[in-house]
Amino acid sequence: MGVEEEFLLLDPDGAVSPQAPAVMRNIGGDDRIKPEYMAYQVETTTSVCTGLGELRSELIRLRLIAAEAAEAAGVHLVASGSPPFPGGPLDALSADDRYTELARRFPEATAAGATCGCHVHIGVPDRELAAAVLTRIRPWLPGLLALTVNSPVAGASDTGWASYRYQTQLHWPTFRPPGVWPSAERYDREVRSLLAAGTAIDASGIYFLARLSARFPTIEVRVADTGLSVADTVLFASVTRALVATLVEDVEAGAKVAPPAGSLVSERLLAVARGGGRTGAEADRLLAKITPQLDAAGDTGEVYAEVERLRREGTGAQRQRMLFERYGPTSGFVAALAGETAPLRL
Repeated sequence: MGVEEEFLLLDPDGAVSPQAPAVMRNIGGDDRIKPEYMAYQVETTTSVCTGLGELRSELIRLRLIAAEAAEAAGVHLVASGSPPFPGGPLDALSADDRYTELARRFPEATAAGATCGCHVHIGVPDRELAAAVLTRIRPWLPGLLALTVNSPVAGASDTGWASYRYQTQLHWPTFRPPGVWPSAERYDREVRSLLAAGTAIDASGIYFLARLSARFPTIEVRVADTGLSVADTVLFASVTRALVATLVEDVEAGAKVAPPAGSLVSERLLAVARGGGRTGAEADRLLAKITPQLDAAGDTGEVYAEVERLRREGTGAQRQRMLFERYGPTSGFVAALAGETAPLRL
């Protein structure tokens, strides 16, 4: 498994700050950290990890490197699915020809501002098998989102959403669950069709909530908001790995599948993003499905403890909301988010 995390760069008052070039200069050439679509974003990428402890150590170190570089540039590194305050140049693109073309092609989505997600890659070298898993992963996406919502504040107010990022991302025409494709060739045909229709500029710009990676022999699950804490991200990665392993086993066993309608999956996702009453049920259903694979990997105790932590302390969205209730739209709230993102220093 490997993990990509996206972060905001905010000034002390909470406005987005296009300091990614300065942050990258301070980092000094670490290719695990790079600018993102907007000049007030950076992304970190782990190496391929096999254990949760290894993944946790990498995530901590990458966050701390990025946070120190951001601090040296006069800004905070913040893990939130959406910019919490309206200030700053929300449409400030990074200097990249691909990003310029994205903004030209999709002005409405770009004008909505950046969002930050967490993308987990799980190795599935057989593309036919991976395509079959994509069909089966669709009904479990709401449960994954339920564990990872982390964007309740936008425009300096509580939006009432658990994942405001989710509704913002709907401006992108391919931000949707994967379809029901019986083969890798049918998946590739859909990608070619979308590119020909102009709904994406390249394969990397197709934003299915789970997809076959355009670069690696992996399934890339993209439904999650970026994790407020490292613990949130490790939980998402461990659950995703167990889910993919479970679905691979189902495919190989020839288990029957009746894919739900795309509209039903989308309705359930929207209900979770809004913070509806099914959030807990979706997560419980997911855990019941993957527990045998958690047992096989030796991850059951840790995953169940982390889920209990979320029930006790709240999801990223609930914890972020509590901080907003405490501090309001102030620099204290921004500093608190930065502290949750990287609570230590190297």
